[in-house]
Amino acid sequence: MGIIKGLKAINDEIDRPRSSSLSGPRVRWLKLDDGQSVKIRFANEVDDSSEHYDEDRGLAIVVSEHQNPQDYKRKAVCTLDDEGRCFGCEMHRRNPKDGWKPRLRFYTNVVVDDKIEDPYIAVWSMGVAKSSTFNTIRDFAGDGNSVTNMEWKVKRNGKGTETNYTLIPGPVDSDKFDWSRFEIFPLESAIRQVPYSDQESFYLGFDNPATSTSVDW
Repeated sequence: MGIIKGLKAINDEIDRPRSSSLSGPRVRWLKLDDGQSVKIRFANEVDDSSEHYDEDRGLAIVVSEHQNPQDYKRKAVCTLDDEGRCFGCEMHRRNPKDGWKPRLRFYTNVVVDDKIEDPYIAVWSMGVAKSSTFNTIRDFAGDGNSVTNMEWKVKRNGKGTETNYTLIPGPVDSDKFDWSRFEIFPLESAIRQVPYSDQESFYLGFDNPATSTSVDW
């Protein structure tokens, strides 16, 4: 399953035992500098059982992806379940230590208030494995709790592979938030879904780099 929605499905996929064995619409991504903190508001709930779930804004998604270990921008959804074939899975089976293993990644829209410009919508993408930030969101969303009815403070510390985020929830809204000011980005359009027939050229860079690596993840 390439795209996973709903807290139960997300939990089942994350907890499932695992064997050891670029072009798209422009997305504005959440980007923070080392030491920077901003206020955010989740636009997508994690599960449709949440009290403040809104079908118009939909759910956050978790995606199983492969990436070329030599080029992190060449990342796409695993197609093994949908097509029965996947170039990334084939590379991983060929050499499990090469870095082609599929990894789960969480995507959600957030309203960003950085006190520099007017609040805006951005997509926040984060790895799931060993992520304290994702676990905070996941745990908070348990038992039908909402994540969209409050502001959160997020702070980045570190750079590159040493980056981590601190996420702290604020008080629950006393007044209903006005979502009409914001256009929610369709998350399925923020990910790359490459058919198997095109995957080798995409992952290995035989396609047009001007179109395939233009999105900075």
